[in-house]
Amino acid sequence: MTKSRRPIDSKVAIPGRRGGVRGTGGASGSPLMGESKATELAQLIDCGEVARRLGIGRTKTFQMMASGDLPAIRIGRCVRVPVAALDLWVEAQLAEKTVSGRRLLYGTNTLHGQSS
Repeated sequence: MTKSRRPIDSKVAIPGRRGGVRGTGGASGSPLMGESKATELAQLIDCGEVARRLGIGRTKTFQMMASGDLPAIRIGRCVRVPVAALDLWVEAQLAEKTVSGRRLLYGTNTLHGQSS
């Protein structure tokens, strides 16, 4: 026979530290909702944030940073991407596609200036 659980004493339990129940973040250290102000104002962002902004996976982001495709800097063992450099990189990728005449129109499968 199993022992019945004791009721939770609300005076003792800390509501924010209940262990990640229903998206609270609890003990995991994750933010409760959305992006924190620190992330919005950061000049350097980590791989997870780069992946989120580009809409790609973390593994692909690590590969691109290791190969030099993405601008990255090392601080000890940490690898970070400057936000300004990431924005310039994205603009350069778009400009390169436009100059070569192979820029795809968003939401279509036709090349710019050409029809399939």
